[in-house]
Amino acid sequence: MNLYESDALKNAIGDALRPGGFQLTDRSLDFCKFQSGDMLLDLGCGRGATINYINSNYDYKICGLDISEKLISYARSINKDNEIILSSADNILYENEFFHGVIAECTLSLMEGIQEVFKEVNRVLKKNGYFIITDVYAKNTEYLEELKRFELNTCLKNPLDLNILKEFLSNSGFNVVLEERHDNMIIQLVADIIFNGCSTASLCIDRKMKDLLIKSKIGYMLMIAQKR
Repeated sequence: MNLYESDALKNAIGDALRPGGFQLTDRSLDFCKFQSGDMLLDLGCGRGATINYINSNYDYKICGLDISEKLISYARSINKDNEIILSSADNILYENEFFHGVIAECTLSLMEGIQEVFKEVNRVLKKNGYFIITDVYAKNTEYLEELKRFELNTCLKNPLDLNILKEFLSNSGFNVVLEERHDNMIIQLVADIIFNGCSTASLCIDRKMKDLLIKSKIGYMLMIAQKR
Protein backbone atom coordinates (compact mmCIF):
# COMPACT_ATOMS: atom_id res chain seq x y z
CA MET A 1 0.00 0.00 0.00
CA ASN A 2 1.26 3.49 -0.87
CA LEU A 3 0.20 5.47 2.17
CA TYR A 4 0.92 8.76 0.40
CA GLU A 5 -1.78 8.05 -2.18
CA SER A 6 -4.40 7.43 0.52
CA ASP A 7 -7.13 9.93 1.34
CA ALA A 8 -6.84 9.02 5.03
CA LEU A 9 -3.41 10.58 5.41
CA LYS A 10 -4.14 13.56 3.18
CA ASN A 11 -7.33 14.36 5.10
CA ALA A 12 -5.47 14.13 8.41
CA ILE A 13 -2.37 16.24 7.71
CA GLY A 14 -2.96 18.05 4.41
CA ASP A 15 -1.24 18.05 1.04
CA ALA A 16 2.29 18.47 2.44
CA LEU A 17 2.11 14.88 3.74
CA ARG A 18 4.89 15.35 6.29
CA PRO A 19 5.57 16.59 9.83
CA GLY A 20 5.79 20.34 10.29
CA GLY A 21 4.14 21.38 7.04
CA PHE A 22 6.22 24.19 5.51
CA GLN A 23 8.06 25.37 8.64
CA LEU A 24 11.28 23.59 7.70
CA THR A 25 10.87 24.58 4.06
CA ASP A 26 11.06 28.21 5.14
CA ARG A 27 13.90 27.51 7.55
CA SER A 28 15.90 25.78 4.81
CA LEU A 29 15.37 28.42 2.17
CA ASP A 30 16.27 31.16 4.64
CA PHE A 31 19.54 29.36 5.43
CA CYS A 32 20.51 28.70 1.80
CA LYS A 33 19.70 32.22 0.61
CA PHE A 34 19.02 31.31 -3.00
CA GLN A 35 18.86 34.17 -5.48
CA SER A 36 15.87 35.28 -7.55
CA GLY A 37 15.43 32.93 -10.49
CA ASP A 38 17.56 30.12 -9.04
CA MET A 39 16.47 26.64 -10.12
CA LEU A 40 15.35 24.11 -7.50
CA LEU A 41 14.26 20.47 -7.70
CA ASP A 42 11.69 18.86 -5.40
CA LEU A 43 12.90 15.26 -5.16
CA GLY A 44 9.81 13.15 -4.54
CA CYS A 45 7.35 16.01 -4.92
CA GLY A 46 4.24 13.96 -4.13
CA ARG A 47 1.09 16.06 -4.46
CA GLY A 48 3.14 19.13 -5.40
CA ALA A 49 2.48 21.05 -2.19
CA THR A 50 6.04 22.34 -1.80
CA ILE A 51 6.18 23.42 -5.44
CA ASN A 52 2.91 25.28 -5.01
CA TYR A 53 4.14 26.87 -1.76
CA ILE A 54 7.41 28.06 -3.30
CA ASN A 55 5.55 29.40 -6.34
CA SER A 56 3.36 31.48 -4.03
CA ASN A 57 5.99 32.71 -1.59
CA TYR A 58 9.39 32.85 -3.31
CA ASP A 59 10.89 34.09 -6.56
CA TYR A 60 12.59 30.81 -7.48
CA LYS A 61 12.03 28.40 -10.33
CA ILE A 62 11.22 24.85 -9.27
CA CYS A 63 10.72 21.48 -10.94
CA GLY A 64 9.52 18.23 -9.41
CA LEU A 65 9.76 14.50 -9.86
CA ASP A 66 8.02 11.52 -8.34
CA ILE A 67 7.45 7.84 -9.14
CA SER A 68 3.69 7.87 -8.45
CA GLU A 69 1.52 8.59 -11.48
CA LYS A 70 -1.44 9.37 -9.22
CA LEU A 71 0.48 11.95 -7.16
CA ILE A 72 2.15 13.44 -10.25
CA SER A 73 -1.24 13.93 -11.87
CA TYR A 74 -2.48 15.94 -8.89
CA ALA A 75 0.79 17.90 -8.61
CA ARG A 76 0.54 18.96 -12.25
CA SER A 77 -3.08 20.01 -11.80
CA ILE A 78 -2.16 22.61 -9.16
CA ASN A 79 1.20 23.63 -10.69
CA LYS A 80 0.42 24.06 -14.37
CA ASP A 81 3.49 26.20 -15.15
CA ASN A 82 6.06 23.90 -13.52
CA GLU A 83 7.81 20.94 -15.07
CA ILE A 84 6.92 17.84 -13.05
CA ILE A 85 8.18 14.53 -14.37
CA LEU A 86 7.60 10.86 -13.65
CA SER A 87 11.03 9.57 -12.65
CA SER A 88 12.97 7.95 -9.83
CA ALA A 89 15.52 9.83 -7.76
CA ASP A 90 18.37 7.56 -8.86
CA ASN A 91 17.76 8.54 -12.49
CA ILE A 92 17.19 12.30 -12.52
CA LEU A 93 16.37 13.34 -16.08
CA TYR A 94 18.26 16.62 -16.08
CA GLU A 95 21.71 17.61 -17.31
CA ASN A 96 24.79 18.03 -15.13
CA GLU A 97 24.96 21.03 -12.78
CA PHE A 98 21.43 22.17 -13.63
CA PHE A 99 20.07 23.05 -10.16
CA HIS A 100 21.09 25.46 -7.42
CA GLY A 101 19.27 23.38 -4.82
CA VAL A 102 17.61 19.98 -4.41
CA ILE A 103 14.91 19.46 -1.77
CA ALA A 104 14.02 16.06 -0.29
CA GLU A 105 11.31 16.55 2.33
CA CYS A 106 10.48 13.27 4.07
CA THR A 107 11.30 11.30 0.92
CA LEU A 108 14.80 9.81 1.31
CA SER A 109 13.43 7.31 3.81
CA LEU A 110 11.11 6.02 1.05
CA MET A 111 13.93 5.40 -1.43
CA GLU A 112 16.05 2.34 -2.09
CA GLY A 113 19.76 2.74 -2.71
CA ILE A 114 20.24 6.26 -1.38
CA GLN A 115 23.95 6.18 -2.24
CA GLU A 116 22.97 6.14 -5.91
CA VAL A 117 20.45 8.89 -5.21
CA PHE A 118 23.19 11.03 -3.63
CA LYS A 119 25.43 10.54 -6.65
CA GLU A 120 22.62 11.72 -8.93
CA VAL A 121 21.85 14.71 -6.73
CA ASN A 122 25.53 15.64 -6.77
CA ARG A 123 25.58 15.34 -10.56
CA VAL A 124 22.64 17.69 -11.16
CA LEU A 125 23.68 20.26 -8.54
CA LYS A 126 25.88 23.20 -9.40
CA LYS A 127 29.12 23.57 -7.46
CA ASN A 128 28.35 24.79 -3.91
CA GLY A 129 24.68 23.93 -4.49
CA TYR A 130 22.57 22.82 -1.52
CA PHE A 131 20.93 19.47 -0.80
CA ILE A 132 18.09 20.03 1.69
CA ILE A 133 16.91 16.97 3.64
CA THR A 134 14.11 16.70 6.19
CA ASP A 135 13.14 13.23 7.35
CA VAL A 136 12.44 10.80 10.16
CA TYR A 137 15.40 9.24 11.94
CA ALA A 138 15.90 6.65 14.66
CA LYS A 139 17.71 7.43 17.89
CA ASN A 140 17.85 3.68 18.53
CA THR A 141 18.92 1.94 15.31
CA GLU A 142 18.64 -1.61 16.66
CA TYR A 143 15.23 -2.28 15.06
CA LEU A 144 15.71 -0.70 11.62
CA GLU A 145 16.04 -3.98 9.71
CA GLU A 146 12.92 -5.36 11.37
CA LEU A 147 10.92 -2.24 10.44
CA LYS A 148 11.92 -2.62 6.78
CA ARG A 149 10.05 -5.93 6.57
CA PHE A 150 6.66 -4.21 6.69
CA GLU A 151 5.02 -3.82 3.28
CA LEU A 152 3.46 -0.44 3.99
CA ASN A 153 5.05 2.31 1.88
CA THR A 154 5.78 4.95 4.50
CA CYS A 155 8.85 6.77 5.81
CA LEU A 156 8.05 5.33 9.24
CA LYS A 157 9.22 1.86 8.20
CA ASN A 158 12.64 3.15 7.17
CA PRO A 159 13.78 5.90 9.57
CA LEU A 160 17.28 7.10 8.79
CA ASP A 161 20.44 6.27 10.70
CA LEU A 162 22.06 9.71 10.91
CA ASN A 163 25.61 8.41 11.18
CA ILE A 164 25.22 6.37 8.00
CA LEU A 165 23.44 9.26 6.28
CA LYS A 166 26.33 11.63 6.97
CA GLU A 167 28.86 9.02 5.87
CA PHE A 168 27.03 8.50 2.56
CA LEU A 169 26.79 12.26 1.99
CA SER A 170 30.51 12.73 2.59
CA ASN A 171 31.38 9.84 0.28
CA SER A 172 29.15 11.40 -2.41
CA GLY A 173 30.91 14.77 -2.40
CA PHE A 174 28.91 16.76 0.18
CA ASN A 175 29.71 18.64 3.37
CA VAL A 176 26.99 18.87 6.01
CA VAL A 177 26.60 22.56 6.83
CA LEU A 178 23.48 22.45 9.01
CA GLU A 179 21.93 19.80 11.24
CA GLU A 180 18.90 20.38 13.47
CA ARG A 181 16.56 18.12 15.42
CA HIS A 182 12.84 18.87 15.32
CA ASP A 183 11.42 15.89 17.18
CA ASN A 184 8.43 17.90 18.38
CA MET A 185 7.09 17.82 14.83
CA ILE A 186 6.58 14.04 15.05
CA ILE A 187 4.57 14.53 18.25
CA GLN A 188 2.48 17.22 16.57
CA LEU A 189 1.90 14.96 13.56
CA VAL A 190 0.50 12.20 15.77
CA ALA A 191 -1.73 14.73 17.52
CA ASP A 192 -3.02 16.03 14.18
CA ILE A 193 -3.82 12.50 13.01
CA ILE A 194 -5.74 11.72 16.19
CA PHE A 195 -7.53 15.09 16.24
CA ASN A 196 -8.73 14.55 12.68
CA GLY A 197 -10.17 11.14 13.54
CA CYS A 198 -7.59 9.11 11.63
CA SER A 199 -6.55 5.96 13.48
CA THR A 200 -3.29 4.07 13.00
CA ALA A 201 -5.45 1.13 11.88
CA SER A 202 -6.84 3.21 8.99
CA LEU A 203 -3.24 3.93 8.02
CA CYS A 204 -2.47 0.18 8.14
CA ILE A 205 0.01 0.56 11.01
CA ASP A 206 -0.45 -2.50 13.22
CA ARG A 207 0.47 -3.04 16.86
CA LYS A 208 3.81 -4.70 16.11
CA MET A 209 4.91 -1.81 13.93
CA LYS A 210 3.81 0.72 16.55
CA ASP A 211 5.84 -1.12 19.20
CA LEU A 212 8.95 -1.09 17.00
CA LEU A 213 8.53 2.63 16.28
CA ILE A 214 8.34 3.36 19.99
CA LYS A 215 11.46 1.27 20.67
CA SER A 216 13.30 3.01 17.82
CA LYS A 217 12.62 6.44 19.38
CA ILE A 218 11.66 8.13 16.14
CA GLY A 219 12.57 11.77 15.67
CA TYR A 220 12.51 14.35 12.86
CA MET A 221 15.47 16.29 11.55
CA LEU A 222 16.67 18.91 9.10
CA MET A 223 20.02 18.47 7.40
CA ILE A 224 21.54 20.67 4.69
CA ALA A 225 24.56 19.49 2.73
CA GLN A 226 26.60 21.55 0.28
CA LYS A 227 28.25 20.14 -2.81
CA ARG A 228 32.02 20.34 -2.65
